[in-house]
Amino acid sequence: MRSDTGTVRRRVAAAAIVLFAAGLLQGADAFAAERRTSAPAEYQVKAEFVYNFIKFVEWPLRGHGGNVPEGMIRFCVLGELPDKASFEALDGQEIMGKHLSLVFLKKSEESRVCQVLFLSSTVSNSLPEVLEVLQGQPTLTIGDTEGYARRGVMINMYLDNKRVRFNINAETAGAAGLRISTKLLNLAGTLYGVSRTGK
Repeated sequence: MRSDTGTVRRRVAAAAIVLFAAGLLQGADAFAAERRTSAPAEYQVKAEFVYNFIKFVEWPLRGHGGNVPEGMIRFCVLGELPDKASFEALDGQEIMGKHLSLVFLKKSEESRVCQVLFLSSTVSNSLPEVLEVLQGQPTLTIGDTEGYARRGVMINMYLDNKRVRFNINAETAGAAGLRISTKLLNLAGTLYGVSRTGK
């Protein structure tokens, strides 16, 4: 079932501070949210991070060769999640004039038509194969597993003193034709393939 934007916001607010204000980053502390003890609360925060990451990424005009309908952002998940409901709540949400369409994938080959792909920890062993499938595709990859950014995932979340933070592999993003805002780059814990100025 799809939830309206207000419902999603209330769920996330119950678990953490809203991470962005009016689409502008106010500094690193504004982009950190305290984790609660339960997995559902943690993934509500991570879902909110994913939603906001998308706002700071620019896709190439060539897109996915017409495989994604106009007005839609196809958001895919590959692997098992401790809390699917938090991501399911994003299905149908409006972002940048488009609507998120959530798809849970069974095979890595299906990821070619995804604009955003969340990779769970359960695909760690097959990560090289997944990234090979996506080579040359303008797909934003996001994870929350140690070492994922270093291994080629574009944005990887991690816990630091009970706060969700993230690393960015801008080299991989650039090779896929994606442009990540310098505002987001400057908040990353670690950057791979680019300086803090984005040059």
